[in-house]
Amino acid sequence: MTTTPFFCAESSHQSGVDIIGTASNHEIYIAIECRPPWEPDEIESQSVPDNLRELIEIVYEEYDRFLTRFLFIYSEHLKQKNCTRLLIFQKQSKLATAFRKLEFELANIEEAAPLVKNFLFNNSVDATLIENSSKDVLICTHGSRDRCCSRFGNPLYRQAVEIVRDRSLDVRIWQASHIGGHRMAPTAITFPDVRYYGYLAADLLTSILTHTGELQPLRNLYRGCGMLPWAVQFVERELMFRQGWKWFGYAIDGRILEQNEDESFNQVELTVESPEGDHQNYSCTVVLDDSKVIHLKGSCSSESASRVEQYAVKDLTLTKSIRSNASH
Repeated sequence: MTTTPFFCAESSHQSGVDIIGTASNHEIYIAIECRPPWEPDEIESQSVPDNLRELIEIVYEEYDRFLTRFLFIYSEHLKQKNCTRLLIFQKQSKLATAFRKLEFELANIEEAAPLVKNFLFNNSVDATLIENSSKDVLICTHGSRDRCCSRFGNPLYRQAVEIVRDRSLDVRIWQASHIGGHRMAPTAITFPDVRYYGYLAADLLTSILTHTGELQPLRNLYRGCGMLPWAVQFVERELMFRQGWKWFGYAIDGRILEQNEDESFNQVELTVESPEGDHQNYSCTVVLDDSKVIHLKGSCSSESASRVEQYAVKDLTLTKSIRSNASH
């Protein structure tokens, strides 16, 4: 008798759990072109040179200093001979619509570590910047980490490549190593706006890339914006669905004003600037909803289910609104 394999993403999706607030909040992402297959711990992969592996270990050991996440990316459609791309996405210290992107073309992956080390330790780079305005979409296909990422991520990756080609979009589609959230596979991050999605289907990815169609179906797929702290991501989603696709052109910044020890109560603030220069400040509380707490397996290999907390947005209020002269 054969046993049907368990897929954590199927179980999670069927539960109806809300996945907002699960976008990671790093200040720097470093994406390095690196050929799969990737080991479960991607830095142990055969294609990763020792100098890069050692640097990543140092940076992760001092995460609070560097606030940096490394990702490996690959695409057989984008690969260039004798070239390793390195992308750095860095949070800006002000209201912004996106992270700043720095792109480099290296002769090989061994050159990545010295460049990244100089950037992180000295805030400088001794390499030629490549001008590239393309959006980048990273789809997790890291099947050795969790089988859901392969089962659901690989088909979406292939469909996404076709979508971009058929519509001639200025978008690059990459396979990516572990981005977090196996139970939400297929998962993706759009850069440079650092928005996370889960349970993503090809038709909805088309809407995201073209900012067309109904926005409402994204409510259950949107994990949040990585430019914001986790609790502020709840507020951003509420405002997004009020404003529609034009929201993606707004600059945003947010912070947690007050939080209790177990983070069941969060007073947050979100600041918004429209393309015309109008400013709004919103505040609200994000509170644990005990009635909706659910238990789910976080990965296909989990032996037991874990508590997944669900939150509610309360008292969302516009606290300040300043119209620019350009709006009059």
